[in-house]
Amino acid sequence: MLKRFLIFLKRELQLTYDIPIILMDDVDFAKSIAAFGVISKENVIHLSIVNRHPMDIFRTLAHEFVHYKQHMEKGVDRSPKAGSPTENQANAKAGEIMRKYGSIHPELFDLMPIR
Repeated sequence: MLKRFLIFLKRELQLTYDIPIILMDDVDFAKSIAAFGVISKENVIHLSIVNRHPMDIFRTLAHEFVHYKQHMEKGVDRSPKAGSPTENQANAKAGEIMRKYGSIHPELFDLMPIR
């Protein structure tokens, strides 16, 4: 499922390169960063997967991919503050991507959360 989503996501964002992703199977990870995903200074995406629905995981991944594209292609400052222009853009684009993906794959909404 993740590989199929990544192909779709990269096409939507017009990315031709791979982005390092680390799946975090640690219940304390999200608490420690106060979020379900983060992009490190080394441009590695860390993504919490514990007790989450796959579509929610994909939305977080899309959000972080938008940040990656912002950082790599625009040199945008990394502002994690809610309401900042970079956060608003990442939230909006991730929502748009998930609406498209959900309409193509409605069966994914029937899945159970991971763990």
